[in-house]
Amino acid sequence: MFTLELLQALSDWQQGGNAKQKNERGKKLRDASAHLPVAFRETKVTCFRRLALHKSAVWKVGTEYQLAETISAWTENEAVAMDFKGGVPAAGTQGVIFAIKPGTGNVILNINALCKEPAFAEAVEAQKANIKGYEQGHGKYGNKQNEVVIETATIPLDTVHAWGGFTSTENDLATMYFGKAPSAAELEEFRKLMTKCGHKVGPYWLRTPEAVARVSEKLTAYGEELKKAKEAAGG
Repeated sequence: MFTLELLQALSDWQQGGNAKQKNERGKKLRDASAHLPVAFRETKVTCFRRLALHKSAVWKVGTEYQLAETISAWTENEAVAMDFKGGVPAAGTQGVIFAIKPGTGNVILNINALCKEPAFAEAVEAQKANIKGYEQGHGKYGNKQNEVVIETATIPLDTVHAWGGFTSTENDLATMYFGKAPSAAELEEFRKLMTKCGHKVGPYWLRTPEAVARVSEKLTAYGEELKKAKEAAGG
């Protein structure tokens, strides 16, 4: 069941690559895993995917986001998505985490479930010497990302789970709080207040449902305006 073809396709997929390579490797993984039991081609929990969008593109999202790769990596672990590639994307980009519950037909392979199967671990151990690039693929990543490989071209905007970004500087936030440039004593008071409230300056994930919904609603409304303007212009 766990053939060398499957193990090679899985390891190649985990190496990553550019969009073209991911597309090709995704298709090979889909073909190689098609014979597996449904238990390895489904997920019964919510899956998450973190993306970094350039800020110039955020307002063009509209009601759905077009994925660069139709076969893409998701995770069953929210913490993995939030910490992926260092967490919140660098300033100048907008971080976003989508959360979906894919149907069985959309799951190419549940790597998380596969890696928990003893027979799979035995097959890997027996064949790893024959898997090309093993140390850069499955040998390096294993099940560190609790990954599920899903095939979908677009993601509805209403599946946004969190928006990621950066706060203003500590001094700017303190200035807004006090209504003037803070003194050294006031800045120290502000730091203690931030700590007491559990807030910190810098990168953060906005994931309060109400706040996420407000941002998403603004994007949806703006996307609809762009669509109408394009239609009116005959585009």
